[in-house]
Amino acid sequence: MTDSTRPEVPPWLYKLFTGHQYPYVRRQAKFDKPRSEEGDRPEPTKDEIQEKFWEIYPRCTTKMLQEIKTGMIVAFKELGGYAAGTYQEFVENPDAFLSREYGKKKIKVNFYDGDNFVCTINFKVAGWASHDDD
Repeated sequence: MTDSTRPEVPPWLYKLFTGHQYPYVRRQAKFDKPRSEEGDRPEPTKDEIQEKFWEIYPRCTTKMLQEIKTGMIVAFKELGGYAAGTYQEFVENPDAFLSREYGKKKIKVNFYDGDNFVCTINFKVAGWASHDDD
């Protein structure tokens, strides 16, 4: 995929995928490198991480989950999911998209590469303030 065919990706999404909190993309870039004589793999460069991001991100699916709290327990109800390449509107304006599609809720969005968990992000949508609002 060349730069001209890549969709716009906001900084929050790129950082979510490539930052240290969720190491999936970074780890995949590291595993592409050969082992040294000591048996270790060197850390990937910024460019290698970026290339791995553009390999993984376009094939990622999403799941939208609503956080539901009952007493001391937090559970998640699946609200929906999106196939790879079908959630650009969410990426461009997550709050407006989630508000329109799901209403006033606390929503967790998980990204997956096949069956592999990549990363997650939480949103308090449409002025959500507490579980009492549900």
